[in-house]
Amino acid sequence: MFEFTQKYPVAIVGTGPGDPDLLTVKAARLIQEAELIVYDCPPAGLVLEHFNLSAKVVYIDRRANAAEQTSSPGETLLNLIQENYMNGKKVVRLKVGDPMLFGGELNDYAALSKMNIPFEVVAGISAGTAAACSYALSISAKGESDAVTHLIVNEVGENLPLLRDAARWLQHGTTLVLYMANPHLEKIFQCFAEEGIPEDMPVVAVGKAGWPDEFYISSNMKHLKYGLPVSEGQSPIVYFLGKFVSLGNLPKARLEPISLRDTNIG
Repeated sequence: MFEFTQKYPVAIVGTGPGDPDLLTVKAARLIQEAELIVYDCPPAGLVLEHFNLSAKVVYIDRRANAAEQTSSPGETLLNLIQENYMNGKKVVRLKVGDPMLFGGELNDYAALSKMNIPFEVVAGISAGTAAACSYALSISAKGESDAVTHLIVNEVGENLPLLRDAARWLQHGTTLVLYMANPHLEKIFQCFAEEGIPEDMPVVAVGKAGWPDEFYISSNMKHLKYGLPVSEGQSPIVYFLGKFVSLGNLPKARLEPISLRDTNIG
C-alpha cells in the first residue's frame, strides 16, 4: 500500500548578527519547530543557545573542505537537506544576517531549485541595520542623506570603479555602509581622497554588532585610514561613512568608545 509522506519546504532563516532578541517571530518559531537545523557559519549558531531544541543540529565546517567552496552549497550540506526533506522532516538552514543581503559564495536558492526542493526565505537583520539602530546613527534623513548604499569590499582591485562611483555618491550626501572592508580601508579611503572626499569625512565603525563584546569608534577618514587593529575573533566590522553620520545613542554596555591604540578590544 502506498504511503504518503508529508513534506515541508526548507526554511532558509536569517539569524541576524548574533543577538537572539533580533530574530523575527517567524524565525524563532521555525527554529523551535525544526527537526533538523544545519549551518556552516559559526555566528549563525549563536542564537541556538537560547532555545530548548528537540531538533538535530549539524554544523558543517566549510573551511575544512575548501574544494566545496564554490557557487553552491557543499555536497554534504545538500545531501543532508535532501535526505531529511524527502523523509518529511522540517529542515531549517541558518544564514547569518539577512539571507538576501550579500548571501556569500554559497547560493542555497539555486541549488535547492535544481533539486526541486521547495523553500522559503525568512528575513534577518543585517549587521549594518542592527548597528545603525543600536547607536541611532543618522544615516538617512529627508533633505540631507536621501540614500544609503551597502557595499561589500572584501576585495578592492576589481572594485575601484565602483568605489570611485561611491565617492561621488558621498559628495551628494549618500551614506555608505561598508562590509568586510577593514583590511582594505587604506586603499578604499585613498580612492575616496583621489575623488575629492575630504579627510574629515565622518566615519563610525561598529564591530561584532549584536554580540556581547560589541564595540564601536566614532572618528573620520584621516584617523581610520589604516583600519582597526583587531584580531580575526573581533570581526566583523561595519563602517558607516557620510556627511551626516553621527552617534545618536550609546548602548548602556559600552559607554566609552575604543581607542585606535587598543589592540585588545572587548
